[in-house]
Amino acid sequence: MADYIRARSPEQKQERMEAIMAAADALFQEHPYHQITMGTIAEQLGWSRSNLYKYAATQEEIFLALHSAKNRAWLEGLASALAAAPLPDAEFARIWAETTAWHAGFLRYQEIVISIIESNVTLERLTEFKRDFADMLAPVLAVLERQCGLDEAAATSLYLRLLYQAPGIYNHYHCAELTREAMRAAGLAEPAGSFEEEYADFTAMCLQHARR
Repeated sequence: MADYIRARSPEQKQERMEAIMAAADALFQEHPYHQITMGTIAEQLGWSRSNLYKYAATQEEIFLALHSAKNRAWLEGLASALAAAPLPDAEFARIWAETTAWHAGFLRYQEIVISIIESNVTLERLTEFKRDFADMLAPVLAVLERQCGLDEAAATSLYLRLLYQAPGIYNHYHCAELTREAMRAAGLAEPAGSFEEEYADFTAMCLQHARR
């Protein structure tokens, strides 16, 4: 086991949490969520589980922090890439889809956030998570408001529609090899096109619908 020294300062605690998040993220790239435990995260770090529990009470708490970090990166990317909005809808939709594809790792976390990640954390931690989400969302809502001439409530509804659809479309084009093999064996055609094309089409449709 790697040498372990307990963090004392806030900076050291932040460094430990970042190391924990990196370890959990690395595991999630290789394994489905149900195969990851506090024990496997501790092993990835070279720590004991008791040392890991000094910084996180559950693995869902770790994944909640990972979701926040990856969501923030995606939202900042969208706000930056679409700063010139309003744009022609086709261009806006293309940029939105391409930026989302660049942050596709976030979509795996979004896919499980409500059904799994939020299920085993404290009310205090979940409330903090929701407040952080509201704060980081504001710049993207402003972009959607400018693009479609919407108020904040309508922009929020549009954003959530785009958010919730993205993981499903992405998985349609990036399914596991076992799924592809099963489709071929069943005589089903593999998806034509790409995530970026399909998601851009969906985004453009939602922009037009939001103006009605």
